[in-house]
Amino acid sequence: MAGFKIDKRAIAKMQKEIVKEFERANRKHPVRIPIEVEPPSMGVLTLASASGLESDPQLSRLLLWLYEAIQQNPSHYVDVRDFAQDEGLPEDDSDNMALQLEKLGLVKIARTLAGGLSEVFPTDDGLLEARRLLALRADTVERFGHACDVLLRWVLRVGGRQASVPALTFLEDPLCSFAGGPLTEDEVLSALDYLREHALVERVVTDAEVSVLITAQGTHCVLAGGTVNDFLSSQSTGDIYNITDSHGFVAGSQQHVVQNNSFGLDASKLAEFAQQVRQFAPSLGVSAEEQSQLILEAEVLEETAATDVPEPGRVRVAFDRLNSTLTAIGTATPGLTMLVGAGQSAYQAVFGA
Repeated sequence: MAGFKIDKRAIAKMQKEIVKEFERANRKHPVRIPIEVEPPSMGVLTLASASGLESDPQLSRLLLWLYEAIQQNPSHYVDVRDFAQDEGLPEDDSDNMALQLEKLGLVKIARTLAGGLSEVFPTDDGLLEARRLLALRADTVERFGHACDVLLRWVLRVGGRQASVPALTFLEDPLCSFAGGPLTEDEVLSALDYLREHALVERVVTDAEVSVLITAQGTHCVLAGGTVNDFLSSQSTGDIYNITDSHGFVAGSQQHVVQNNSFGLDASKLAEFAQQVRQFAPSLGVSAEEQSQLILEAEVLEETAATDVPEPGRVRVAFDRLNSTLTAIGTATPGLTMLVGAGQSAYQAVFGA
């Protein structure tokens, strides 16, 4: 390479021209860097009223799962894909759930160059919302109101306006939950009884199971939006008269009057039916555990029906539980058939339906 010489002056001149060109381009088209400013926190009261997260079974469970995870590792982001795997959900749902919680201001997403959105960390609002959900779980009034709302919507969604649906299959529906936890069988049966008392559903009793059919009034309630309590409150118009032990007496100026005369509930037939179940339980061919459960439910019905002033709601719930256990026995026997028939006859004798 003899005789080759680097022209340093030419290189320096080229560098200066390149710098000048960049400066001219920058003056003409200045670089703008967006600055993100976090909005002020909404606070838990505003957030709770806006999100209604207790009614979303998936997101409420996810937020509580994140809350528990953060208690164990306070400074670590958590991967929502682990929750999806635990719940048996598609992994693709992880990013979507994370984005929904972020939109509500409940989590921060760790965005990476790889493009994943599933690693999150609860915000202060997220932690407050999780604590609110935990408090709601213990509120029996809120749980009961929610059970009435979701059960009535479920009956219309699954059975439509014409078909009855087995009442206890609602327990298998993901919507049978509140604030991230499942509703119990007792809560569902109690809600069913309340809806029936207010003519929003009808009970359809067969040899196999207790089914439920929505009424025209129940359909109106669902389509009106809002809660069952909102709907029933809006129906309470006109004069109200409290009359006890009356016979053929009507008061008030309204054109349509509904008068209920209460003479006490005679539930002795259901108490006798419960005694029959306890007597025949050992001959039904069930396991020792199933037999114990059957006898326990029969004792509850007998005790509830044999009180001096039986409460209709409690009697119905106790009967429904015992009847459901009987009809769930897989092996049909003459004794089982007799008991199921006796139960339906006793129920009709007491309640007339």
